[in-house]
Amino acid sequence: MIIIGITGGIGCGKSEVCLELKNRYGAFVMTADTIAHDMLKSGSLCYDELTELLGEEMKKPDGSFDRRKVGDLAFSKPEIISRMNEIIHPAVMDRIFDLLDLAEEKHRRLAVIEAALLLEAGYKQYCTEVWYIYASEKTRYNRLKASRALSDEKIRNIMSNQLSEEEFRDSCDYTIDNNLDFDITAMQIRERLRGLGI
Repeated sequence: MIIIGITGGIGCGKSEVCLELKNRYGAFVMTADTIAHDMLKSGSLCYDELTELLGEEMKKPDGSFDRRKVGDLAFSKPEIISRMNEIIHPAVMDRIFDLLDLAEEKHRRLAVIEAALLLEAGYKQYCTEVWYIYASEKTRYNRLKASRALSDEKIRNIMSNQLSEEEFRDSCDYTIDNNLDFDITAMQIRERLRGLGI
């Protein structure tokens, strides 16, 4: 089974690329963000530790954590992000390993791990190769303004806390340029997968 890691800065179009891989090539897609969000729900493996770290005031009436409140707190206090990552990332990685086993059992040819922090969290060693999804800072900014209710300050904060373009390019095996029309992106994906025998 070929395992492709997908990473890149916020707004670069990682989800769009994953959807193309899933719908057109039948990839078994695992999104670290989605799994991490599940860890904010009542009853998750991380729930008690997160309650101790974040406090009851960060919860919604149903007991799950309010992601908006948690996000605002985390980005105003970097030490909170660091501690949350220490709690959540090992549980996310365990879940991804379970899902990879499931993909193997189902004889899937292609699996995808998508994570903004894929390189930092150590997923690269488990991937056949890692793709950097590139879009310029201006393109990413415009996409975020159009699709999410984020302030300029929050966008700047998020971007400044992520790897630079140079760091992504240096650390990844392949770059997919997702700056223009998605048909061009899809063509790059097709060519790369052909090179991998898919």
